Amino acid sequence: MSWYLDSSAILKTIFDEKERSALLAVLTSQSTSSRISQLEVRRAVVRLAPTKLMEANQELKKFSFCPLSNSILTIAESFSTKVTLRALDAIHVASVLSLEGAVEGLITYDKQMINNAKLLGIKVISPGMK
Repeated sequence: MSWYLDSSAILKTIFDEKERSALLAVLTSQSTSSRISQLEVRRAVVRLAPTKLMEANQELKKFSFCPLSNSILTIAESFSTKVTLRALDAIHVASVLSLEGAVEGLITYDKQMINNAKLLGIKVISPGMK
């Protein structure tokens, strides 16, 4: 079964960060993300290292992207006040919830997203993170 990766995790497949090898070892099948990740990743790469944009585009081709649908937005909008996610992070978590049974869980390196996703019963891993 595949994993859902948020933008923070996808960026680690592009940049040589300390968690990269541990993350790549976990990704044994095609992973999934939200269409919003394409935007977030490309904008981050253009801002941080524009020369890596081609590499980023190649890496993004390895993912299956779920569309940003009204049902996902409704889930994200409906989180209780106990869920303290920013808008884009809420979309990622709502996307994972909408894919229940189709993904193993969420891979993220965002500590707030980790805490909130676990609160919602989502299996979360952050390979290589101490």
